[in-house]
Amino acid sequence: MFRGDDGDEGLPGPVVLSLVLLGAMFGMASPGDGGWWPHPVAWLAFGVQAVHCLPWTVRLRGAWTLAAQLLLAPWSGVPGFAAASVLLLVRRPVRWVVFALVVAGAALPAADSPYGAANGAGNALAQGLTVYALTRLFHRYAELHAARDRLASARVTEERQRAARDLDAALGVPLAAVLRLAAAGDAAGVAATARRAAAGVRRAPEPGPVAGAPDGPLPAPVLPVLVAVHLGYLAVGVVYLAERHLAPLPLAAALGALAAVTGLQVRHSLPRPPGVRPAGYGWTWALQCVLAVAVLFGPGGPHPQLLAFAAASALVLLPPAAGWPVLGAAVVAAGAVGGVAAVDVVTIALVCYGLALLTTMVHLVREARRALAELAVARERRRIARDVHDLLGSGLAAVAVTAELAVRHPAAGHLARAAALAERTLGELRAVPADGAVLDLAAELAATEALLTAAGITLERVGAPQDVPPGDRPLLAAVLRESTTNVLRHSTATRCVLTLGPHGLRFANDNARPQHGTSGNGTPNLTTRAAARQAAFSSGPDGHGGWTVELSLPASELATTTTSRTI
Repeated sequence: MFRGDDGDEGLPGPVVLSLVLLGAMFGMASPGDGGWWPHPVAWLAFGVQAVHCLPWTVRLRGAWTLAAQLLLAPWSGVPGFAAASVLLLVRRPVRWVVFALVVAGAALPAADSPYGAANGAGNALAQGLTVYALTRLFHRYAELHAARDRLASARVTEERQRAARDLDAALGVPLAAVLRLAAAGDAAGVAATARRAAAGVRRAPEPGPVAGAPDGPLPAPVLPVLVAVHLGYLAVGVVYLAERHLAPLPLAAALGALAAVTGLQVRHSLPRPPGVRPAGYGWTWALQCVLAVAVLFGPGGPHPQLLAFAAASALVLLPPAAGWPVLGAAVVAAGAVGGVAAVDVVTIALVCYGLALLTTMVHLVREARRALAELAVARERRRIARDVHDLLGSGLAAVAVTAELAVRHPAAGHLARAAALAERTLGELRAVPADGAVLDLAAELAATEALLTAAGITLERVGAPQDVPPGDRPLLAAVLRESTTNVLRHSTATRCVLTLGPHGLRFANDNARPQHGTSGNGTPNLTTRAAARQAAFSSGPDGHGGWTVELSLPASELATTTTSRTI
């Protein structure tokens, strides 16, 4: 199929609608003075129908445009437009009564001929139902396309609510227990509870795949319309053959071919996901073509519907490079065989193709919406997992370290400090599922100085938080928190050196313990955070028994900061 806007497969919706409307008009409209070109009244009916079909003309349509279309129907020769307009604008259940009256009225101009009456009513039925279904499908396509981001936002909100419940059960309960134990003066209990919770956070697996929820059924009654349209064409074909007064055997053969070709067309056109073809479609389409061509030269005379069905199946089943030439060949064949109007072949083929194509477009945009929502949820899960590890895990580790200090030095005020850290971590817990906890670099620096001092570690600092670009301070705060936690957990450090500035951050400590196996999620998470700010993050031994963590901000940040200070 052709590619439409935004890379979706298929012709753009307005083009599909326009092709079907033009095909219906040229196939059924009253001719003008030129003999084959539609009468100006038909073009007026075409314009009114476009107003009824296109989503951006909703303010122009109303009772007066419907009345105009109904009044134009007898002179335009396209009662299918009036039938479609009734279905689109009249309320249930009256719409179907009025629709039936319009279809019945389409048979009156040729009431003296059974085939002429059946053909007029059948065309009005088929065109009315098809234009109605195509319009509904295109409107649904436009709505889904416009609402893609809203679905992703709704799924992210659901994910945040789920994460909030899970985090409260997994970490909120332990933190509440920590506060109760701290109030009771149980430093050992605080340390043990915080350690268990921190270990659980750091062992937490990566989020699994996001399951996509079904998007509901197609909005327009595609399958009923598809069946009704083909039944209408089948009924017209039966009346056509009955008027030929064929012998019993040729009549049975012609009726069998008519039923087979129509049934195969329904099978080929059934709604299905994009890229999916009915089993054995190559053989069934070949059979359809053989039967359609055979009937052209049968004793009953040419029958335009069967050739049109074969051409429509080519458009639905084959690649565009093959489908459209087949339609062209069918049109040429129709012109070469007397009694078959080439425009009838084009009209019926476009009607069938339009239904199948817009159904595919709706499937595609629904899949795009679902994929965008799943991607947004997956990103949100990764963001929450990083925040839980980097912020809450480090916060709980700090609570545990401070509580252990309180066990060794009960009179030094460490237990109160541990309770304060637990309160801070509980607040961050509530912020993580929302938009994420935003760390304050100055507050994090103060907490780092207090923790290291309590642990007997000297901190030498160069620079201040205000030297760092404001937009990068939360990132540096996260790096500083993780670095401090790792010093307390993985070293016997006596001295740390912290350098802050517009270039970023450098944190070094002595007496690092050798690390074996995997280093956990801290370094990958901080690397991801740094990359989001176009910064570089590194963490590793310094070659002298110590450990160095460094975050380098991009040159553009340095230039901006330097320029602002020069001014």
